[in-house]
Parts: sequence; C-alpha cells; structure tokens
Amino acid sequence: MDLCPACNPCNPCNCPVGPDFIERNGTWLLGVLGIFATCVGGMFTYFLKSRCTRIRLCGSECTRQPIALDPSEVKVQTAGAPLGTAKSSDDE
Repeated sequence: MDLCPACNPCNPCNCPVGPDFIERNGTWLLGVLGIFATCVGGMFTYFLKSRCTRIRLCGSECTRQPIALDPSEVKVQTAGAPLGTAKSSDDE
C-alpha cells in the first residue's frame, strides 16, 4: 500500500492511500464506455441508412433531404434458379 504524498522517508506518517476510482474500476468503466459507444454508433448508422427527412433525438433535430433512389440505377442479381422456376407446395 502506498503512502500519502506528504510522507517522506525521513518523516513517515503511515497514512494509507488506496487506489483511486480509475485504478479500482478501470475494467468496468472501459466496458461500460465501450457498450455506450457501440450503441451510439449503431444509432448513427441507422440514421444514415434511414429514409427519414426529419430526425429528432434527445433535444437535437436534423432535417435532411435523403438521396433519391432511381429504380433504373439498381441492378438486382439472384443466385440459384431463375424466378418462377422453383416448385411450390401448391404444385403437388
């Protein structure tokens, strides 16, 4: 156990000084901070990918114009059998 800063080898006061809050709870604090940062990052990702024009959260407000989606610019490819060739349960 450490001694207080006022103590010196010539005049020991023998007053114990324990570890501070960060030293005692560093792992827990780092875990909670990581969980909080992950949640905030997930919310920001959701906001970026959303099609909402107005977002309000905890007193902050954002009004934006999402990028317009043009169906002619989207190309969808499927893996496997072409559409309409799979057997359904009604065919039997």
